[in-house]
Amino acid sequence: MPGIKAVFDKGPLTFSATTVANGGNILGGSLVEPDGTTGRIKTAAADTTKCLGVALGDAAASDFSNADTTDTWGNTVVNAQTPPNEVAVAYQGVFKLKATGAIAFGDLVAVAASGTVKTIGAGAFGTVVGRCVEPGGIANAARGKILLGGVGA
Repeated sequence: MPGIKAVFDKGPLTFSATTVANGGNILGGSLVEPDGTTGRIKTAAADTTKCLGVALGDAAASDFSNADTTDTWGNTVVNAQTPPNEVAVAYQGVFKLKATGAIAFGDLVAVAASGTVKTIGAGAFGTVVGRCVEPGGIANAARGKILLGGVGA
């Protein structure tokens, strides 16, 4: 009997950040989505149905340019402080994500502005990305535990 091997089984996936014009600078801990034009990712927009998961680190836009300068002796000095262009994106697990608006313990959550999370609106089940598992809930602008992926019934 023929079988099939998994292309990917466990752990995060790695993606490249899109260009600055497409919103490519990504802050770790933000939810991300495809940019829709370059095959790269950007910070997720509110109510997206294409959330890929949470960025596990910062990522610089693919066209980010370092401003080179010269030192006293005329040597080129390169700014090496920019984050890499690629970032690991986790699609399941519990992460401390930033809330937009208060979220009660057990509430289903969707993507809010700037890759944060919010309680879903009525009839918006197509936008669910997880469930609040922070006992006591999460206050507005605070970080709290969100279960991505296995949201349960």
